Amino acid sequence: MRDSTMEALAEWVAAEDGSRAEKFDGYVYGIAQARYVIRKVFRMVDDEARKRGLEPLQHQALLQTFGSGAGPLTVSGLAERLDIVPALASRLTKELQKRGLVTRREHATDRRVTVLEVTPEGLELLREIDNAVHVHVEYFQSQLTDHQRQAALVIMAFYIGLGSPSRLRAILSSAAAG
Repeated sequence: MRDSTMEALAEWVAAEDGSRAEKFDGYVYGIAQARYVIRKVFRMVDDEARKRGLEPLQHQALLQTFGSGAGPLTVSGLAERLDIVPALASRLTKELQKRGLVTRREHATDRRVTVLEVTPEGLELLREIDNAVHVHVEYFQSQLTDHQRQAALVIMAFYIGLGSPSRLRAILSSAAAG
């Protein structure tokens, strides 16, 4: 990470609530940049998924099923990660199963729970989409200024909780002091 970006993150972490309020214009600028980056990148991802026959929510379901990091994902866990009702998550996974992209099976000890797993075909599709997206994202990144990147990164740091006690906050705070 560039030193100026680390400094911007460290400055944000070290700032008191009052000083952030005083810099409201910069804060809103950061929100605008973060949302701009997120929307552009998500549009690229959604377009590449559609080119391969997946609706954006189906693609997100496939991503979450494979990449949640919580071991095998259940339908209710998928619903939570997608912020949708379990019935919609169940319908999405049935559609993905019909395409051979996921498998659904009963939980070993609770027959009411459905466990999901991405198939090799589903994983290959995720890789294809990711490879196609990288080309577009690299070009998009080249269009951003360092100031836009820093502003977006600072807001993302806020969104993920760097304002609360965490190991990463401690690292950034020590970077500000050093």
